[in-house]
Amino acid sequence: MLVRRHVPLLESTLRARPLRLLLASQCSRLRYSSSSAAHPERIAVLGGGIAGLASAFFASREFPNTKITVYEGSAETGGWIKSKRVQVPGGEVNFETGPRTLRNATVTAHLVQELGLVDDLVFTKRSEPSANNRFIYYPDRLNRLPSKVPSLGELFTLARSGILNGWLGTITEPLQPKRPAALSDETVGSFLARRMGKRITDNLVSAVFHGIYAGNIWQLSIRTLLPTAWQLEDKYGSLLGGFLRMQHETDNGNMQTLAHPYDLNAARAMQSEIDIDIDLAEKLKEATVFSFKGGMQTLARGLQNAMEKTGNIEIRAGSPVASFKLADGAEKKVEVIAGSDDNKTTENYDVVISTLRNAELTPYVTVMTVNLYYENPALLPVEGFGYLIPQSIPFDQNPERALGVIFDSTAIKGQDTAPGTKLTVMMGGHWWNDFEGYPDEEEGLAMARSVVERHLGIKDTPIAHHVNLSKDCIPQYTLGYEERLKEFASSLQDEYKGRLRVVGNQFNGVGVNDCITGAWQIARGLRDGGWKSGSCGLDRVQDSRPWTVVNARDLTYRKIVSEKDVNA
Repeated sequence: MLVRRHVPLLESTLRARPLRLLLASQCSRLRYSSSSAAHPERIAVLGGGIAGLASAFFASREFPNTKITVYEGSAETGGWIKSKRVQVPGGEVNFETGPRTLRNATVTAHLVQELGLVDDLVFTKRSEPSANNRFIYYPDRLNRLPSKVPSLGELFTLARSGILNGWLGTITEPLQPKRPAALSDETVGSFLARRMGKRITDNLVSAVFHGIYAGNIWQLSIRTLLPTAWQLEDKYGSLLGGFLRMQHETDNGNMQTLAHPYDLNAARAMQSEIDIDIDLAEKLKEATVFSFKGGMQTLARGLQNAMEKTGNIEIRAGSPVASFKLADGAEKKVEVIAGSDDNKTTENYDVVISTLRNAELTPYVTVMTVNLYYENPALLPVEGFGYLIPQSIPFDQNPERALGVIFDSTAIKGQDTAPGTKLTVMMGGHWWNDFEGYPDEEEGLAMARSVVERHLGIKDTPIAHHVNLSKDCIPQYTLGYEERLKEFASSLQDEYKGRLRVVGNQFNGVGVNDCITGAWQIARGLRDGGWKSGSCGLDRVQDSRPWTVVNARDLTYRKIVSEKDVNA
């Protein structure tokens, strides 16, 4: 029996991060084609990161009789998701070199459920300190950000630090003039400084963007990364004033927001086609983030294990893609040349799903992560998720060009069997763009230790560590990205006649949830003869319909079912 209940914002990315739906619509419980004539004979997936693995898995659910080949250049799948189990006195600890937690997202939750990984999950509950205590380091101390409506005491403490200098700009924002009609895009920094003031933008917003994109807010696109803010100014002339006006324009008692019609259709498709088990939904509702007992790589391995059992998916690790093009001949096929120099293969496919990057679309930044484990479990001066470092911090407080520090010991619990203090220092990003070379392992370790000693007073020697340099790991959605993406989509359609689809962090968003949702959208778009259409997978950016005011609840997932119904 279907059980319907209202689960507040299970799909939180639909509410707070419209970018997470940029190209990722109509996620569904996949419906499989029954006619063999309606399915492609062969599909190739280029890249075995999380986007590629998810695309192959979802495509195999759509077309169980189609042969699917995944090409991965390295020896291991999973992309930037890497978990390392390290033996220490008293047990073992988990080091993550890439993503370490996930926020609640409908498609990801459904995928975890489909893979049978629910029992492997660990959650950070909303009541825990790590869910409520997040910090910004400025100018020489940690400043806790309020998790709810701040008290006068909290505001006074923040004001004393100087981090709120220029705060009056947030109140007078509705009085600022609307941008020129001819302005097609603006950087995040320029937009927010123009509307609310440069100090708040540099002190607060730049820190948040360091944590998500490792990027420079004075280069990143507001239209892409904060599209609701961009649209509010366009429609109402201001952000705060526009938001308040939206609420007064309707009398239905529900909060209103702006949304693109494509995204609204996506939310409706999720509501209609995805089933989330009631127990999992309740756990997600009570959590801010979640991960896996064995680390994030559990997800990638779970995907690969499931794919190997399907019987119609072949994973070719150590097989880099040399080239791909529309094959000669009357039939629409894509020719893929891949493999090592002494073992190259040339094969034709009906559909190719590519996660490979395009050098002209976005630049990339390089990030170094340094995992540190200390035997003493009481080294942290505060308990929380961690802290981020804004662009405005004085150089002498951050000569290493760190982006932030994650308090792994408290950020996510249930992965380690040994007590102690575990941290991850993140360095680089846009700060290192002009570097001709990068720190080696010894230099990286010394720099990370210097950061935590200066900022946290930790002088102990770590008994375990891991230094990882991820070169060109995060795409930067810089000024004018959306227009470049539209042009890129048109060129793909002209060249490949709909037989090449693209997905991944360069197109869908930089997060794991973004890539998984994008992969599902790609697979869903292939069904019912969609694989023969002219789409390149970038339908969202090509949809020119205007944004409209909608009930915020219409963008949330609210349907859950019993475990019996899910497994039926």
